[in-house]
Amino acid sequence: MTGTIRLRPGTLPPALLLPFPHPGTGPAQSRPIPREGLVLGRGEAVFDQPFGDPAMSPRHAEVRFQGAHAVVHDLGSAAGTRLNGVPVRESHTLAEGDVLRLGDTMFVYTSTEPPPAADEPRSATEPELTGATASIEAVRRSIAAVAPHPRTVVVTGETGTGKEIVARLLHRHSGRSGPFVAVNCGGFTEGLLASELFGHVRGAFTGAVAEQQGLFRAARGGTLLLDEASDIPLAFQPTLLRVLETWQVRPVGSSRDVPVDVRVVAASNRELVSLVQQGLFRADLYARLAQWNIRLPPLRDRREDIPALSRALLAQLGAEGRALTPDLEEALLVHPWPLNVRGLSNVLSIAVIATPAGQPLALGPEVLAALEDNRIERSVLPPAAPPVELDRARLEELLRRFGGRVAELARHVGVSRPKLYRLLWSAELDPACFRRR
Repeated sequence: MTGTIRLRPGTLPPALLLPFPHPGTGPAQSRPIPREGLVLGRGEAVFDQPFGDPAMSPRHAEVRFQGAHAVVHDLGSAAGTRLNGVPVRESHTLAEGDVLRLGDTMFVYTSTEPPPAADEPRSATEPELTGATASIEAVRRSIAAVAPHPRTVVVTGETGTGKEIVARLLHRHSGRSGPFVAVNCGGFTEGLLASELFGHVRGAFTGAVAEQQGLFRAARGGTLLLDEASDIPLAFQPTLLRVLETWQVRPVGSSRDVPVDVRVVAASNRELVSLVQQGLFRADLYARLAQWNIRLPPLRDRREDIPALSRALLAQLGAEGRALTPDLEEALLVHPWPLNVRGLSNVLSIAVIATPAGQPLALGPEVLAALEDNRIERSVLPPAAPPVELDRARLEELLRRFGGRVAELARHVGVSRPKLYRLLWSAELDPACFRRR
């Protein structure tokens, strides 16, 4: 079968993303890959304009389908084709998030929706949450769904993924008029954390020379972020549970409970449910906190957002509009980013300092050293799951079992929804046909 399959909304074909259109400062562009494949080369009008890259051959490489898989095939180009920073020998199967370099032009293989057009900017009310991949759009939808409800929320994600940003957006869209207050729960003993959160009366302990209201009362009418909630001492957790159930706090040294009106968000770079299973976190407290869960994806799982994030971070660094050399573009796209957006900001900051004004930001020795430093945390990340191989018969069986519910099926097999949609598209299976009526 040739031609483009007709897709229902939500079923996305694989696509090539042009993350850094020449000269590297414009918005990213996306091009679905037809079943007959795509030929990429200098002068080919695959995107809005023909490639003007002099380092790209006229017929440089081809992306085509072999069964259920997309394969990149070098067409004997002069400069060669690179996949994730490594030269491609003839052909190679593509996986979600793979980075191709043809001459000095980068591409990302993806199955996410195209990013918003340049004349359709994101709302100014949420400038910090940058990106257009399916995973970050799911976070936006989750924030919008729960923000107006007075529920406690658990936000999880690796360091640097933006958990506090999500908490602030929840507060901003909640309609609550009080302040946003954050506290890092790590490093507190049980007694100190009680005083920090609930306050104390004068003379409650040595050094308590004045009454302290505590952060629950300081956040009156607003939102309290319990950052690093996984570090809350186990002995203190029953006390916190009681507060969340009664919405009353008892200052240290007092015999009187004080009512509080606050929305609580708990953030953690470790999955609290895993800590419950290990006996390191109380199940009843977790159930009370996790009235809604938001999980932030690591940057390595949404490489398509790196160009937009880079532009936003450069603007914060006072380097808005600075272009990047092709070598730096490739390095940013293929790096594993164990420190996520925080690590990307660090590397770009060093690039701005190390590159003379008026020149494109370059992959100099200082930037290379910063990228190497950003690999330090990689060893503490959980090992990647083995690739999931699902043939058409197995996918069809699972679609029937889950009634066409893609999100549940993706969780069951342990793959992202974009990857599952790509597999379904390749197998010509429409999940809507399996939904029970």
